[in-house]
Amino acid sequence: MTKKIAVIGAGLAGLTFTSIMKANCDVKVFEKSRGVGGRMSTRKEPPFNFDHGAQFFKIKTSDFMNFFSELFTKQIIQPWSFKLAYFEGRHLRKIKIIKNADKFFVGVPHMDSILKHLSKSCDVILNTKIQKIVRKNNKWMIYDQNKNSYGSFDWIILSLPAEQSLELITKNISFYPLIKKIKMKSCFSLMVGRNQSMNLDFDAALIENEDIAWLAMNNSKPCRLNNHCLLVNSSYEYAAKNINTSKDKILKHLLNTTSNLINNKLVDSTMIKIHQWRYVEAECSPIDNYFIDHDNKVAMCGDWFINSRVEGAFLSANELSNEFI
Repeated sequence: MTKKIAVIGAGLAGLTFTSIMKANCDVKVFEKSRGVGGRMSTRKEPPFNFDHGAQFFKIKTSDFMNFFSELFTKQIIQPWSFKLAYFEGRHLRKIKIIKNADKFFVGVPHMDSILKHLSKSCDVILNTKIQKIVRKNNKWMIYDQNKNSYGSFDWIILSLPAEQSLELITKNISFYPLIKKIKMKSCFSLMVGRNQSMNLDFDAALIENEDIAWLAMNNSKPCRLNNHCLLVNSSYEYAAKNINTSKDKILKHLLNTTSNLINNKLVDSTMIKIHQWRYVEAECSPIDNYFIDHDNKVAMCGDWFINSRVEGAFLSANELSNEFI
């Protein structure tokens, strides 16, 4: 009999697992947001677009390269060549030229294009937050935020941040104590859209010893529109100290800090928004690359198992899928 599997979360880990398993199992993916992507999402604020999660990714394993082979052929994944600045506080130390051969990859025309392509062949239910899972007669029953039931499943796969998964699983799950110990780092993403160029000498920057840790001109990536889109990520330290600070104050502070760093007045920009990523990276990744409870038929995968990188999401889901093949 064909296994019925419910995957909760339509980020790269969830869609990787589904893509591998769909040939032999009946797999449904449930996503609380209006689109797929997770932290590979793209924020669309017409006429501006921001890759406000993962900025780029590297490929280190042949399995990951092979998994994305079709997307390379269709040029949905392309290398990003850009000028990368290194700052110590406000002091510019150097600018490095990142070439295509350095293989800093991005999705085209947006980072979420990768996930949209994967999801086309998957059964994905959007705008559906799974609020409750119940074990009954050796099956899993799942219910959404409106108490709607989606039937019974043999397995539940959680593709969620560790702390969010605690809202669903109970103490009888074998890996519950392991998840309970995991703490996640957060960050804020500032998005600034302008009609005129900022005339920077670089396209992206890594910043040390400052409240912002990364910035990038989104329009410097391949096949983007020419609108001037600046994405700024706060440091983990700043986010931890200001987790309960109002978003208005955080926006103003990050905007001023960025303005001073790049010597541009940003307050009069056409569009300014802030987004909080509550769960970005595990303070300490687990020893295992996934969790699985064979008795209760529930498992977990995600990028936070393996250094919170894009490839980590794939590797975690790919290794978990081997338990079912």
